[in-house]
Amino acid sequence: MKRSITIGFDARYAMTDHEEFGSYSRLVIEAMALAAPRHTYFRSYAPLRTPHIGYEHIERLHNIETMEPDGAVWRKLRLPWRIWRVSNDLHNGNVELYHGLAEHIPMGLPHNNIRSVVTIHNTEFLYDNTLANSPEHLANRIYISRMLHRVDRIVAVSECVKRDITKHFLIYPEKIDVVYPGVAKRFTAELGETYLNSVAEQYNLPERYILSVGTQLERRSYIKIINILPLLDADVHYVIVGRNTWHTTRLMRTARELGVSDRVHIIEHVAEEDMPAIYRRAAIHINLSRYEGFATNIAEAMAVGTPVITTRSSSMEEVADNAAMYVNPHNRDELVGAIGTLLNDNEVRGTLITLGRRQASHFRPEVMAYNLINCYRRLDVDIRG
Repeated sequence: MKRSITIGFDARYAMTDHEEFGSYSRLVIEAMALAAPRHTYFRSYAPLRTPHIGYEHIERLHNIETMEPDGAVWRKLRLPWRIWRVSNDLHNGNVELYHGLAEHIPMGLPHNNIRSVVTIHNTEFLYDNTLANSPEHLANRIYISRMLHRVDRIVAVSECVKRDITKHFLIYPEKIDVVYPGVAKRFTAELGETYLNSVAEQYNLPERYILSVGTQLERRSYIKIINILPLLDADVHYVIVGRNTWHTTRLMRTARELGVSDRVHIIEHVAEEDMPAIYRRAAIHINLSRYEGFATNIAEAMAVGTPVITTRSSSMEEVADNAAMYVNPHNRDELVGAIGTLLNDNEVRGTLITLGRRQASHFRPEVMAYNLINCYRRLDVDIRG
């Protein structure tokens, strides 16, 4: 009879809508709980427990338990608990391996004989020259470097991130496992016409639109798409789904100057369960970002069946492979031509949709869980049935 094994997860963001860490944390916890045999248990350690519709069904799984700081004092001192005290709680809970899902590992794990894995999502800060000499940038770089050297294994969300880790932090490649994040099953579910229409009405979506998804950051080049809107058919709109930032003002100012403000729609808050419908109703999904650790929105769009236009920068080509139309983001004519082709050529659209769905199947949650189980095995924590 196999002995029971307990795995700990950093669940700080599992009950939040954080763009990078929230959905990833929930997806990993759920996928691992479903993939693991009955003798394996998972404890999610969260400094603050808050209601979240995406996490509630995960907690109902038989082998998942959510843990909070023990005692009123540590509930008030949530940051020190996450940095130091949680190691004692892990030890008391007989946790054998702790997986930091959000680029953080607490102190004291080796002292408590707990093996450690950390997921690194994004190394964009290494290339941001505006931050290069700031105290925050230097402190973050030192913290990341020390953590990467003391952790037992590293999960990189793409080969792109792995290359950056080995190059900039002098980590041996053998210490790093590339495990692509999964795409939630809701993106491959059938969507009825009635539901699609109700989502369109709820979010006031235009009839024909190009879509981009993600917090409105300058590196994502949304402004390039706004700049070419006057060159597209007048019924083609541009929808951006993502958190507003200081850059939002610039985007809308540009749209007004070009006379297309009525064709630019920024939607800041969308329920997770409604995102597949917003992707599905889009004519095209466009990602011209200069950097993404893993271009999740490309994988989601392909899974739903929406053709993708992107670039060959950072992880984009790694995610899309041969299932997207690639453009030079600095070539306006090339971008306009690609959009025109996908709007009007049904044969090309159909080919990309078929290839996209096939490519997206590589990012199933079961595949992610299988690869994480193999990562844990390299630390002699074997949770296979």
